[in-house]
Amino acid sequence: MTTPPSSARPGLARAQGPARRTVLSGALAASAGFVLASCSPSASSGDSTTLTVCGQSDNLTQVFNPFLTRSANALAYTPAGQGGFIYEPLVQINTVDIGKDIPWLAKSWKWSDGNKKLTLTLQTGVKWTDGKPFSAEDVVFTYELLKKYPGLNLAGVAFDTVRVRGSGEVIMTFTKPAEQFFTNIMSTPIVSQHVWSKVGDPTKYTDNNPVGTGPFKLASFSSQSFVLDRNEDYWQTKAEITSIRFIAFKDNQSMTNALVQGQVDWGGSYIADADKTYLARSKDNHYWAPQAGTDGLIPNLERWPLSDIAVRQAISLGVDRKQIAAASHDSPATSVTGLPMPAYEGEVAPQYKGVNFTQDKGKAERTLKDAGYAKGGDGYFHKNGKRVEFSISFPSSATEIASRVQVLVSQLKDIGIKLNVDTTSANDINVLTARGDFDSTMGYPVGPAPRAFSFYNDTMNPNLYYPVGKSTPTWQNIERFRNAEAADLFKRYSEAATDKDRQDILNKIQQVFVEELPWIPLFYWGFYADWSTAKVTGFPSVADPYFSPVPNPVVALRLKPR
Repeated sequence: MTTPPSSARPGLARAQGPARRTVLSGALAASAGFVLASCSPSASSGDSTTLTVCGQSDNLTQVFNPFLTRSANALAYTPAGQGGFIYEPLVQINTVDIGKDIPWLAKSWKWSDGNKKLTLTLQTGVKWTDGKPFSAEDVVFTYELLKKYPGLNLAGVAFDTVRVRGSGEVIMTFTKPAEQFFTNIMSTPIVSQHVWSKVGDPTKYTDNNPVGTGPFKLASFSSQSFVLDRNEDYWQTKAEITSIRFIAFKDNQSMTNALVQGQVDWGGSYIADADKTYLARSKDNHYWAPQAGTDGLIPNLERWPLSDIAVRQAISLGVDRKQIAAASHDSPATSVTGLPMPAYEGEVAPQYKGVNFTQDKGKAERTLKDAGYAKGGDGYFHKNGKRVEFSISFPSSATEIASRVQVLVSQLKDIGIKLNVDTTSANDINVLTARGDFDSTMGYPVGPAPRAFSFYNDTMNPNLYYPVGKSTPTWQNIERFRNAEAADLFKRYSEAATDKDRQDILNKIQQVFVEELPWIPLFYWGFYADWSTAKVTGFPSVADPYFSPVPNPVVALRLKPR
């Protein structure tokens, strides 16, 4: 569904899963002081500015391999958890100002041959942090690495050939039109051939001392935090902040404490009652969550009762989306297409324009009765001697999800469906969803939808089906949705020659989504971000929404010490 890291998706956040919204509870925990005691506050003096970023990790280890799901890079909130502070992509995909993506290691690109050929023109004067020159050969090596080791290819990048042309161009070819996969192709982190060609099995490479092209490089590491220093020989204008300290927190309370007490400068975290808890503490504190995607009840369609569309329809009819969204200060999902509104209003199929979800508990119960269910003496519906009952899995540390689920448990009980809570760790949730070891989930892996097509491709493409027990490598279609019509539509979309043809197919995909309800949209979520301008200015805002406000290198390069 992120993603995570991302991925993320595929959409960007899906690729890494853990790159998901981190959650903060409103209460301050006294025990959090112990965590922060070992971390000195961030400092700013003269031309030396260190920012402290908070992130969540159950087990911080010195692993910077950008293709592994459990990596220290996940403390950065960049799309897909890949951490562009060290390893950079060809393009920075913009999830706030949709379509205004930023050229990065690739300064330009061009599609040709019916979108089956991609020509990349690379930046010049780029160096790796060990001083070696960056080249087109590094880009070709990276993509060939993903093809050779599918376990690294978390974004599901698929291509036919990749080669160098001249001194600064890379040509990628595809067996079918591939422009719709632009976001995951271009967000792949690029690694160096001269280092990675000697690491043996890259799926086991920890990359303790990463060599990247990014604006920062690893300076120190401990079990609680790590520091990235400014790359003084960076190919773009170097950052004005000199270093960033990433601190790992195991729980939401300690993260809240750090932010509220001013011991952390920047985070990507949901804060309950932010106006009172955080903003009122200082005029320098800021909080913004630009809408990024849709989330909801994500079922495992291989398990009863959610395998029964009547149950899914009853749930969708019976819930109060406004109440669920209000539990985490989000906006309720409106359009029955699932697409985030109003960002994709122009891409909604004609028959669904203005058609929104409405609560009707009476119709929800009639739907179950018409499908052969009967309410028992325990107040819940049953069929064939089995109660309509399932669990929802999510990390115990995700308190904003817990708040929504608490509301959902009560609402489903009102229509005769029993929902049980099954919490796990942040590190384990993506493992469970990837292999289908869950009844339902929320939030993991859900990422932004940088394109309308990616929204559906990530969440319901039957061509990405994996049987239960076999892990989905990119966390796409974790519901395990199967539908012959939809499978054909997704194949045809990649072959469509014009925007009109693609929109026509997208309209039909929306119809399958509405009629089959492979998952149940409940609310729109944002990339929660919190930051202090006590030391630096230049963050994105509602007035200047140039990029996502979560910790990322695009923003870090625009920050200016006060």
